[in-house]
Amino acid sequence: MIQSKRKYDNVYWFLIDGLRPDFLHIKEDYCAEKNYFDELLEKGTVFNNVVTSGAGTYTSMHSIFTSLLPSYNGETGWTRTALRKFNQNIFTIADYFQLAGYETYAYADTDEGRPVPMSGFKIWESCGYRNILKTTDMGRTDRYRKFIEELNKNKKNKFVYYHTDLLHDLNCGLGEVWDSKDYSKNINILAEEFKRIYEACQISERDLVIISADHGVMLDKDYMHDGLVNGDRQYEETVISFFAMIGKGIKEQVLSKPVSALDEAPTLLHVALNQSMSGQGIDRFDYMQNGIYKESIFFREKNTFCAEAEKQSPLKSDIFYIRDGKWKYVYGENDPRCEWLIDLERDGDYQINRKNEFPDLVRKYRKILEEKFREDKKLKYVSDLGFDKNTIEKKFSLVLEMKQVYKETIESLLDLGGPYYEVILYGEEDEFFEYKKNYKVRIVEKKDQKNINEICCGEWIVFIRENGGWSEYFLSDLYRLIQYYGDENIRIFNKNYMAVKRKELNDTEYRELAVKNEVRSIRYVCKANIGKKYILFGCGEIGKKALDYLGDTNVYCFADNNSIMTGKQKYGKRIIDFDELKKVCEDYTVVISTSVNTSSAYEIKKQLEENGILDYVMFDMNS
Repeated sequence: MIQSKRKYDNVYWFLIDGLRPDFLHIKEDYCAEKNYFDELLEKGTVFNNVVTSGAGTYTSMHSIFTSLLPSYNGETGWTRTALRKFNQNIFTIADYFQLAGYETYAYADTDEGRPVPMSGFKIWESCGYRNILKTTDMGRTDRYRKFIEELNKNKKNKFVYYHTDLLHDLNCGLGEVWDSKDYSKNINILAEEFKRIYEACQISERDLVIISADHGVMLDKDYMHDGLVNGDRQYEETVISFFAMIGKGIKEQVLSKPVSALDEAPTLLHVALNQSMSGQGIDRFDYMQNGIYKESIFFREKNTFCAEAEKQSPLKSDIFYIRDGKWKYVYGENDPRCEWLIDLERDGDYQINRKNEFPDLVRKYRKILEEKFREDKKLKYVSDLGFDKNTIEKKFSLVLEMKQVYKETIESLLDLGGPYYEVILYGEEDEFFEYKKNYKVRIVEKKDQKNINEICCGEWIVFIRENGGWSEYFLSDLYRLIQYYGDENIRIFNKNYMAVKRKELNDTEYRELAVKNEVRSIRYVCKANIGKKYILFGCGEIGKKALDYLGDTNVYCFADNNSIMTGKQKYGKRIIDFDELKKVCEDYTVVISTSVNTSSAYEIKKQLEENGILDYVMFDMNS
């Protein structure tokens, strides 16, 4: 446990996805009627000119949580698949709070579920607004209510991250593209919903509250078209966000000098724990308390997701932004049209390009980029905590009891996040060479397999019996269940795993606990899932691709909600309705084979879960 001075009972961080500071009263020229966000922000310190580090939610939030630029923490992509690139050896904000003795919770009402690194969080939950926007109940689903109830029942010190995606979904009309129409009205809808969330959390005067946004938003411009015509730019409205802290001892003020999103983590840890943090950000505590401001150059990276693969930078990020006082420099590594030097004190954004007038400045900023992002630069991350994640006490040892371990299985287990568990692989080191230096992996010779009690370091041993894709909530749910039963001698059984306390492994007297819904099961999407076939829910183009991927012999049939399709055949497979699916689902794994991140996919997901069908997986062609 880290040595820190805990200043607050609980810390609540509310991230408002897509909220721009210039639509709030923290910007002096904003004249609309105040909403609940304005009322809260008046009670604390607000940085209203935060230069974000990435252009997407994942890149931005991973950088905020680590105080490292995307290329340094390994997370530079735009999609959920980029989450696997996160450098798990790095400590996150949640790790610091966990090590300081806080119970750590994360909730996301995004459909994707993981907007921040999982590392450091013991409890994870999510439920998207996207499927329920047309109802009057908004995000107050069972999962939402249970999560809030769980928070309020836990009287220990807590660090809680709550990510709300409602404004994003309202403003994109459940589609893919943001639209400025009704943006102000949507903020007011969000403010009313947020008030209910905030009050439900029972926050007291002894708690610290953070309210912030992720990465800025482009409105009133066809950003995609502009990128194709002029090179992908970094408009100021897509770069500027805000960060606020409210709590006892924090001044009521608005600080307008620019700071980096990388500064949020070290500043928060100073305020909450009197603890420093390794990273690239600056601790802005003196600016908050004494008005002492340190000048700095701010960086931002943007991965151009629409660029041709052969033109992508090895860093997977090819648009760079530098803000140095009045100067703004933007450089597109693979697009010569996108190099701008802008004097923001004299000119408007992207109005006059002064790179030919000030060649020395251009050379200066190019050199800065070369030094900071050159391809052969390897980040040697060293935490200031005095130890690495390999030394942290393990809660779980995940033992893979299977004849053959697939690479996809190992990687999906490692995705679960956090330094609080280990994965036991039986075999030769050469067999698992690429995982040899991963702090979560322990490679054990097969001849030692019988001495499992001595091999494992975890408090609990979890025997995994099959290959497959793993639910990201698996360990979170298991941890909850273990907390509920306390010190009782139990063995938790599921058809795919068994969990037992290491010290009680050889006990002959114990309570057998067979669980089905309490712990979301291991989910399968594996060609070699022996003995269990799939039902593909969705028989369109994605269904055909899922059939080709999984193999004809491994797929039992299709299912579809369209009654016209019931009883017919497609791609050589029969199509059943949902009533028949409910009758046979115990013998099969359901694969949702419609486009991911669409209302259709998540309506099916909701339909399955409401009917107790939890052995399912989304088929993502990009994962």
